[in-house]
Amino acid sequence: MRNKIYIKGIEIYAYHGVFPEETCLGQKFIFDIEASLDFKNAMFTDELDQSVSYADIAKIIEEVSTNNTYKLLERLAFKIAETIFERHKLIDDISLTIDKPNAPVKQLFKECGVFLKISRRELEELI
Repeated sequence: MRNKIYIKGIEIYAYHGVFPEETCLGQKFIFDIEASLDFKNAMFTDELDQSVSYADIAKIIEEVSTNNTYKLLERLAFKIAETIFERHKLIDDISLTIDKPNAPVKQLFKECGVFLKISRRELEELI
C-alpha cells in the first residue's frame, strides 16, 4: 500500500540564485511537496511514529532553504530531498516543486521554478 502526505504552498524567504542581488537581498520561494510512504499501521494504531509529521517535513524545507545558499534551485531541491530521506526512513518517494515567483526573468510569467521527483533508491544510486 502506497499513500502520500503532502503540503502545498509553504512560503519561505531565502537567499538562492545566480545573481548577487538574489543572494544578498533574498526573495520568496514557494514549496509544494508530496511524500509517498506506507502508513497503513498509522491507520490502525493512530500513532504518529507509524507515519511522518507534516511539521517535520515543513521544518526540513525551512532549515535547508534558510541555512544554505545555492545558485540553482535544482541543488536546493536535491538537498531537501536528501535530508528528508535521511531523517524519515518510512518515505519512499518525493515529489517537490519549488516556485520562484520573483525570478529575474524579463518576460511576464505565471510560475517559474523546478520540479524534482526522486525515489530513495534513485538517490542512493546517485550518491
